[in-house]
Amino acid sequence: MRNSAILSLATLAVSIIAFRPMPASAAGAQKFTCGIRNGVPTTFAVMSNGRQIPMVRWVSDTFTGSGWSPQRRCEEVSARFTNLNEQGSLRYLTTGQLNGMNVICVSLTKGDRCSDLVYTLKPNQNPTATLRKLFSVRSLAVGPLNETGERLYIDVNEYLGIGSSDDLPQKSTGDNLNKW
Repeated sequence: MRNSAILSLATLAVSIIAFRPMPASAAGAQKFTCGIRNGVPTTFAVMSNGRQIPMVRWVSDTFTGSGWSPQRRCEEVSARFTNLNEQGSLRYLTTGQLNGMNVICVSLTKGDRCSDLVYTLKPNQNPTATLRKLFSVRSLAVGPLNETGERLYIDVNEYLGIGSSDDLPQKSTGDNLNKW
């Protein structure tokens, strides 16, 4: 009887581990990594099938003087994308302001405020134009661009070709950054 109970518990533990759900985010992307493409540091989404999709090319030296070379920004933002994805927060990319600087950030729903910083833009850089340009890397006939009022929202799941973030379970924005 004791062996039967132990076997049942072991089976239950294996079942829980095997059927653990993926976070409700860009679940088809295993991770985001910094690599070099045509001599330029580039953030890639690494899909579950091994395919790498370019997300951001880091060509600007604007922040190098403050210790943020294109390579360092690539590595940092790639890690942020991975962390946000693991938390289930990488759904929409949009724009905002933090400490007087324009930024690219994430939002859990279209029309919502920013919940986490992705990266800071150059001074006087148009955030909407920058976001539009960044994600025109892949020419899609019907792209994942959504404009709500003054802000542009890019559905990361649509960009990666793995569905729509609108189909994911709702998640609370929380109050990670209250200055948005």
